[in-house]
Amino acid sequence: MSYRPVASIWKNNISTLINSFDFWWNHLEKIIPEEGCDVFFRADDIGYSGYQFSEMIRVFKKHEVPLSLAVVPAWANESRVASLLDTLKPELNLWCLHQHGYRHINCEKEGKKFEFGPSRDKNKVKAELKKGQQKLSTLLGENFCPFFTPPWNRCTSDTMNSLSDLGFVAISRSINVSPCPLDNLPDLPINIDLHTVKEKNPKSGIQILQSQIEKAVQTDYAGFMLHHQRMNKTSFLFLDYLLSKIKDTPSFQIKDIRDMLP
Repeated sequence: MSYRPVASIWKNNISTLINSFDFWWNHLEKIIPEEGCDVFFRADDIGYSGYQFSEMIRVFKKHEVPLSLAVVPAWANESRVASLLDTLKPELNLWCLHQHGYRHINCEKEGKKFEFGPSRDKNKVKAELKKGQQKLSTLLGENFCPFFTPPWNRCTSDTMNSLSDLGFVAISRSINVSPCPLDNLPDLPINIDLHTVKEKNPKSGIQILQSQIEKAVQTDYAGFMLHHQRMNKTSFLFLDYLLSKIKDTPSFQIKDIRDMLP
Protein backbone atom coordinates (compact mmCIF):
# COMPACT_ATOMS: atom_id res chain seq x y z
CA MET A 1 0.00 0.00 0.00
CA SER A 2 1.75 3.10 -1.27
CA TYR A 3 1.45 6.72 -0.18
CA ARG A 4 -1.99 8.14 -0.98
CA PRO A 5 -2.02 11.91 -1.68
CA VAL A 6 -4.67 14.17 -0.17
CA ALA A 7 -6.97 15.81 -2.72
CA SER A 8 -6.69 19.57 -3.15
CA ILE A 9 -10.16 20.25 -1.77
CA TRP A 10 -8.98 19.19 1.70
CA LYS A 11 -6.26 21.84 1.57
CA ASN A 12 -8.96 24.47 2.08
CA ASN A 13 -9.47 25.35 5.72
CA ILE A 14 -12.61 23.95 7.31
CA SER A 15 -14.21 27.40 7.69
CA THR A 16 -13.96 28.00 3.93
CA LEU A 17 -15.54 24.62 3.23
CA ILE A 18 -18.40 25.02 5.69
CA ASN A 19 -19.18 28.57 4.55
CA SER A 20 -19.24 27.44 0.91
CA PHE A 21 -21.48 24.47 1.60
CA ASP A 22 -23.82 26.27 4.01
CA PHE A 23 -24.55 28.89 1.35
CA TRP A 24 -24.92 26.26 -1.39
CA TRP A 25 -27.05 23.80 0.63
CA ASN A 26 -30.20 25.91 0.26
CA HIS A 27 -29.86 25.52 -3.52
CA LEU A 28 -29.27 21.78 -3.16
CA GLU A 29 -32.45 21.22 -1.16
CA LYS A 30 -34.48 22.86 -3.94
CA ILE A 31 -33.30 20.42 -6.61
CA ILE A 32 -33.87 17.20 -4.67
CA PRO A 33 -36.80 15.31 -6.29
CA GLU A 34 -40.14 15.42 -4.51
CA GLU A 35 -39.90 11.72 -3.69
CA GLY A 36 -36.59 12.36 -1.95
CA CYS A 37 -33.10 11.00 -2.46
CA ASP A 38 -31.51 7.85 -1.03
CA VAL A 39 -27.97 8.24 0.33
CA PHE A 40 -25.38 5.57 1.05
CA PHE A 41 -21.65 5.49 1.81
CA ARG A 42 -18.90 3.09 0.71
CA ALA A 43 -15.29 3.13 1.93
CA ASP A 44 -12.68 1.32 -0.16
CA ASP A 45 -9.20 -0.13 0.41
CA ILE A 46 -9.86 -1.54 3.85
CA GLY A 47 -7.15 -3.81 5.23
CA TYR A 48 -6.11 -2.88 8.73
CA SER A 49 -7.04 -0.51 11.51
CA GLY A 50 -5.06 2.66 12.10
CA TYR A 51 -5.59 6.30 13.03
CA GLN A 52 -7.29 7.36 9.78
CA PHE A 53 -9.55 4.31 9.69
CA SER A 54 -10.47 4.74 13.34
CA GLU A 55 -11.28 8.43 12.83
CA MET A 56 -13.52 7.67 9.87
CA ILE A 57 -15.37 5.02 11.86
CA ARG A 58 -15.68 7.37 14.85
CA VAL A 59 -17.54 9.92 12.71
CA PHE A 60 -19.94 7.33 11.32
CA LYS A 61 -20.58 5.96 14.81
CA LYS A 62 -21.26 9.45 16.12
CA HIS A 63 -24.02 9.94 13.56
CA GLU A 64 -25.17 6.30 13.55
CA VAL A 65 -24.83 6.19 9.75
CA PRO A 66 -24.22 2.84 8.02
CA LEU A 67 -21.05 2.41 5.96
CA SER A 68 -20.13 -0.24 3.43
CA LEU A 69 -16.50 -1.35 3.95
CA ALA A 70 -14.68 -2.91 0.98
CA VAL A 71 -11.97 -5.20 2.38
CA VAL A 72 -8.97 -6.33 0.30
CA PRO A 73 -8.50 -10.06 1.05
CA ALA A 74 -4.73 -10.10 0.52
CA TRP A 75 -4.29 -7.29 3.04
CA ALA A 76 -6.30 -9.09 5.72
CA ASN A 77 -5.06 -11.57 8.30
CA GLU A 78 -6.30 -12.79 11.65
CA SER A 79 -4.71 -10.07 13.76
CA ARG A 80 -5.67 -7.25 11.39
CA VAL A 81 -9.27 -8.40 11.18
CA ALA A 82 -9.44 -8.71 14.97
CA SER A 83 -8.22 -5.11 15.22
CA LEU A 84 -10.73 -3.97 12.60
CA LEU A 85 -13.63 -5.62 14.41
CA ASP A 86 -12.52 -4.13 17.73
CA THR A 87 -12.65 -0.68 16.11
CA LEU A 88 -16.09 -1.37 14.65
CA LYS A 89 -17.65 -2.76 17.82
CA PRO A 90 -20.20 -2.62 19.30
CA GLU A 91 -22.15 -1.27 16.32
CA LEU A 92 -21.36 -4.19 13.99
CA ASN A 93 -24.77 -3.90 12.33
CA LEU A 94 -23.72 -0.55 10.81
CA TRP A 95 -21.02 -2.03 8.59
CA CYS A 96 -21.38 -4.03 5.36
CA LEU A 97 -17.99 -5.78 5.28
CA HIS A 98 -17.51 -7.10 1.76
CA GLN A 99 -14.85 -8.08 -0.77
CA HIS A 100 -12.67 -5.57 -2.63
CA GLY A 101 -10.82 -7.46 -5.35
CA TYR A 102 -8.16 -9.90 -4.21
CA ARG A 103 -4.72 -8.25 -4.11
CA HIS A 104 -5.73 -4.78 -5.41
CA ILE A 105 -2.97 -4.62 -8.02
CA ASN A 106 -3.12 -3.48 -11.62
CA CYS A 107 -2.82 -6.48 -13.96
CA GLU A 108 -3.07 -4.60 -17.27
CA LYS A 109 0.07 -3.53 -19.15
CA GLU A 110 -1.78 -0.90 -21.18
CA GLY A 111 -4.78 1.35 -20.75
CA LYS A 112 -6.88 1.77 -17.62
CA LYS A 113 -6.09 0.00 -14.39
CA PHE A 114 -7.86 -3.30 -13.74
CA GLU A 115 -7.24 -6.12 -11.34
CA PHE A 116 -9.71 -8.29 -13.24
CA GLY A 117 -9.32 -6.91 -16.75
CA PRO A 118 -9.58 -8.19 -20.33
CA SER A 119 -6.04 -9.57 -20.54
CA ARG A 120 -6.49 -12.10 -17.73
CA ASP A 121 -7.52 -15.73 -17.98
CA LYS A 122 -11.07 -16.04 -16.65
CA ASN A 123 -10.33 -19.29 -14.80
CA LYS A 124 -7.45 -17.69 -12.92
CA VAL A 125 -9.67 -14.71 -12.10
CA LYS A 126 -12.39 -16.99 -10.75
CA ALA A 127 -9.84 -18.87 -8.64
CA GLU A 128 -8.61 -15.59 -7.09
CA LEU A 129 -12.13 -14.40 -6.44
CA LYS A 130 -12.95 -17.67 -4.70
CA LYS A 131 -9.73 -17.61 -2.68
CA GLY A 132 -10.49 -14.08 -1.49
CA GLN A 133 -14.10 -14.99 -0.72
CA GLN A 134 -13.08 -18.00 1.35
CA LYS A 135 -10.44 -16.02 3.25
CA LEU A 136 -12.80 -13.20 4.19
CA SER A 137 -15.59 -15.61 5.03
CA THR A 138 -13.26 -17.45 7.39
CA LEU A 139 -11.85 -14.28 8.99
CA LEU A 140 -15.11 -12.30 9.22
CA GLY A 141 -17.57 -15.12 9.76
CA GLU A 142 -21.16 -13.89 9.95
CA ASN A 143 -19.92 -10.31 9.43
CA PHE A 144 -18.96 -11.06 5.80
CA CYS A 145 -21.46 -9.73 3.27
CA PRO A 146 -21.55 -11.30 -0.26
CA PHE A 147 -21.12 -7.99 -2.08
CA PHE A 148 -18.16 -7.17 -4.33
CA THR A 149 -16.39 -3.92 -5.19
CA PRO A 150 -13.77 -4.22 -7.96
CA PRO A 151 -10.60 -2.14 -7.55
CA TRP A 152 -10.80 1.06 -9.61
CA ASN A 153 -14.53 0.26 -9.99
CA ARG A 154 -13.82 -1.82 -13.12
CA CYS A 155 -14.14 -5.45 -14.11
CA THR A 156 -15.19 -7.60 -17.07
CA SER A 157 -18.39 -9.49 -17.84
CA ASP A 158 -16.53 -12.75 -17.23
CA THR A 159 -15.65 -11.50 -13.76
CA MET A 160 -19.26 -10.68 -13.00
CA ASN A 161 -20.35 -14.12 -14.22
CA SER A 162 -17.78 -15.68 -11.89
CA LEU A 163 -19.05 -13.57 -8.99
CA SER A 164 -22.58 -14.77 -9.65
CA ASP A 165 -21.40 -18.39 -9.83
CA LEU A 166 -19.65 -17.94 -6.46
CA GLY A 167 -22.81 -16.71 -4.76
CA PHE A 168 -22.21 -12.96 -4.64
CA VAL A 169 -25.50 -11.07 -4.63
CA ALA A 170 -24.44 -7.55 -5.70
CA ILE A 171 -21.61 -5.51 -7.12
CA SER A 172 -20.76 -1.88 -6.46
CA ARG A 173 -18.86 0.12 -9.08
CA SER A 174 -19.05 3.72 -10.36
CA ILE A 175 -22.10 5.14 -12.10
CA ASN A 176 -22.42 4.60 -15.86
CA VAL A 177 -19.54 2.18 -16.36
CA SER A 178 -19.45 -0.78 -18.73
CA PRO A 179 -20.10 -3.62 -19.10
CA CYS A 180 -23.69 -3.65 -17.93
CA PRO A 181 -24.38 -5.60 -14.73
CA LEU A 182 -26.03 -9.00 -14.81
CA ASP A 183 -29.71 -9.40 -13.97
CA ASN A 184 -28.76 -11.60 -11.01
CA LEU A 185 -25.87 -9.39 -9.90
CA PRO A 186 -27.33 -5.89 -9.46
CA ASP A 187 -24.97 -2.93 -9.38
CA LEU A 188 -25.19 -0.41 -6.51
CA PRO A 189 -22.80 2.21 -7.86
CA ILE A 190 -21.26 5.26 -6.24
CA ASN A 191 -21.61 8.62 -7.99
CA ILE A 192 -19.75 10.99 -5.62
CA ASP A 193 -16.00 10.76 -4.99
CA LEU A 194 -14.86 12.45 -1.79
CA HIS A 195 -11.14 11.70 -1.81
CA THR A 196 -9.63 10.66 -5.15
CA VAL A 197 -10.70 13.40 -7.58
CA LYS A 198 -7.59 14.99 -9.12
CA GLU A 199 -8.72 18.61 -9.24
CA LYS A 200 -6.20 21.37 -9.88
CA ASN A 201 -6.66 23.54 -6.80
CA PRO A 202 -8.63 23.78 -3.54
CA LYS A 203 -11.26 26.18 -4.87
CA SER A 204 -12.04 24.06 -7.93
CA GLY A 205 -12.26 21.03 -5.63
CA ILE A 206 -15.24 22.61 -3.86
CA GLN A 207 -16.96 23.25 -7.18
CA ILE A 208 -16.33 19.71 -8.43
CA LEU A 209 -17.71 18.11 -5.28
CA GLN A 210 -20.80 20.33 -5.29
CA SER A 211 -21.37 19.53 -8.97
CA GLN A 212 -21.11 15.78 -8.29
CA ILE A 213 -23.62 16.01 -5.46
CA GLU A 214 -26.04 18.08 -7.55
CA LYS A 215 -25.95 15.58 -10.42
CA ALA A 216 -26.32 12.67 -8.01
CA VAL A 217 -29.38 13.93 -6.15
CA GLN A 218 -31.20 14.54 -9.43
CA THR A 219 -30.86 10.83 -10.23
CA ASP A 220 -32.70 10.15 -6.91
CA TYR A 221 -29.77 8.57 -5.09
CA ALA A 222 -26.34 9.69 -3.89
CA GLY A 223 -23.61 7.13 -3.30
CA PHE A 224 -20.49 8.54 -1.63
CA MET A 225 -17.09 6.84 -2.02
CA LEU A 226 -14.46 7.35 0.70
CA HIS A 227 -10.76 6.48 0.98
CA HIS A 228 -9.60 6.89 4.57
CA GLN A 229 -5.90 6.75 3.62
CA ARG A 230 -6.40 10.04 1.76
CA MET A 231 -8.12 11.84 4.61
CA ASN A 232 -6.61 14.60 6.73
CA LYS A 233 -7.93 16.62 9.67
CA THR A 234 -9.96 18.92 7.42
CA SER A 235 -11.64 16.03 5.59
CA PHE A 236 -12.61 14.38 8.89
CA LEU A 237 -14.14 17.65 10.11
CA PHE A 238 -15.99 18.02 6.82
CA LEU A 239 -17.28 14.45 6.97
CA ASP A 240 -18.72 15.20 10.41
CA TYR A 241 -20.36 18.33 8.99
CA LEU A 242 -21.64 16.50 5.87
CA LEU A 243 -23.29 13.67 7.80
CA SER A 244 -24.94 16.21 10.08
CA LYS A 245 -26.29 18.22 7.13
CA ILE A 246 -27.60 15.10 5.39
CA LYS A 247 -29.33 13.85 8.55
CA ASP A 248 -30.91 17.27 9.05
CA THR A 249 -32.27 17.40 5.49
CA PRO A 250 -35.69 15.67 5.40
CA SER A 251 -35.48 14.91 1.67
CA PHE A 252 -32.44 12.70 2.20
CA GLN A 253 -32.98 9.11 3.30
CA ILE A 254 -29.79 7.47 4.57
CA LYS A 255 -29.65 3.81 3.56
CA ASP A 256 -27.64 0.74 4.39
CA ILE A 257 -26.34 -0.55 1.04
CA ARG A 258 -27.68 -3.99 1.97
CA ASP A 259 -31.21 -2.56 1.99
CA MET A 260 -30.85 -1.14 -1.54
CA LEU A 261 -31.00 -4.44 -3.41
CA PRO A 262 -33.84 -4.35 -5.93
